[in-house]
Amino acid sequence: MLKLTNVHHYYGSIHTLKGISFELKQGEIGCFIGANGAGKSTTLLNISGLERPSEGSIEFEGVPIHKASSEQIVRMGICQVPEGRRIFSQLTVRENLLLGAYIRNDKAGIKQDMERVFQYFPILANRLNQEGGTLSGGQQQMLAVGRALMSRPKLLLLDEPGLGLAPLMVQTIFSIIKSIAADNITVLLVEQNARAALKLSGYGWVLDLGRIALHDKAENLLHNPKVIDTYLGQG
Repeated sequence: MLKLTNVHHYYGSIHTLKGISFELKQGEIGCFIGANGAGKSTTLLNISGLERPSEGSIEFEGVPIHKASSEQIVRMGICQVPEGRRIFSQLTVRENLLLGAYIRNDKAGIKQDMERVFQYFPILANRLNQEGGTLSGGQQQMLAVGRALMSRPKLLLLDEPGLGLAPLMVQTIFSIIKSIAADNITVLLVEQNARAALKLSGYGWVLDLGRIALHDKAENLLHNPKVIDTYLGQG
């Protein structure tokens, strides 16, 4: 479904991605783990069109997208939930969700998808007219994911969905992500909580200073001594 080939990226003179190549299959949950500054979020930004590769190519369902605009990429079926949620804090939950469907004009389908969001996140149905900024951190993360789902994505990019959340809320969010993937939406996530990310995912990539240092089935990475020592600890 998604293929990156020898992707390089620079922020000014800083070489942030140094030949990233990988493939993600349809229906799979994949994750990037690694230290801060390893290039995880930058990889997602290059996929979603918010940044452009300096070299290399990105294909989605066999179509090159590395020169496409971010809006074109959303219309093709890729949507990103950014780090820090970035909901519209002064807009209501309903308004935030409707903005997620801005590329659509099928009113019946939008209504249907909003109901589906409420199936994933029932608390949002009870907060429809509440301003997004007054929600708890976990509820804001639910809203950010729900907003992305309103675009009917084929591929959902999640950047640090567990950031700043209590452990129990992280478990809740990750359980819902698993349900979303079961509904035939492919998921690629970046997550500092490496153990939780690998338990959720089918495949994982370890990024180190802009390169893929290691990749394997997530279950194997969970038991890899190097991964345990560097990212997981003994907990």
